[in-house]
Amino acid sequence: MSTTESASPAPSQQPAPAEQQPEQKKPSILKRILTYVVGLIVVAGAVYAFNYFTSDVAQAKVGDCASITGTSTSPEYKQVDCGAAEANYSVAKAGGTGEVCGENYDEYTQTQRRGPKTKLCLAPIFAEGKCYSENTGGVGLKVAECTSSAVFKVTKAGKDGAAPQCAEGELALAYPEVKLNYCTGAPA
Repeated sequence: MSTTESASPAPSQQPAPAEQQPEQKKPSILKRILTYVVGLIVVAGAVYAFNYFTSDVAQAKVGDCASITGTSTSPEYKQVDCGAAEANYSVAKAGGTGEVCGENYDEYTQTQRRGPKTKLCLAPIFAEGKCYSENTGGVGLKVAECTSSAVFKVTKAGKDGAAPQCAEGELALAYPEVKLNYCTGAPA
């Protein structure tokens, strides 16, 4: 007897099917647009905040003092100590561009392209005994010789809130927000 062993055929060596990765969904166009819009808003907010917090004008508060120089079309604002010789204004009101200043106040408006729009109502800081004249082309009034060309002379200055008693014929200027009061008269 002969025995033949029959060999069973070897199992076929077929590679295992590759695992199927689920297809990544592309974000919808609406989701991408929203992401860009939110990004732009964040960047714009950061630029606005930077301009706001680095602007002396936007940070000005009632009672702060400033030196405002330059021309009437291009004034330059610089915050200074109220005791400084260069201090020529005190901030009486600070707010948006809709702020109403009133008579005898000077106004300073700053509008930045990418930043706050601020308007300051300014009370002039005058020195007792000095005369003032128009500052042609410049900002505010300037100290002048006490001649007939001067606009007025400050006869009394009250810087503590107490209004001085003005003589007959003198004009009283009052800035109650910053406790400045003046009596003004003829320069000569």
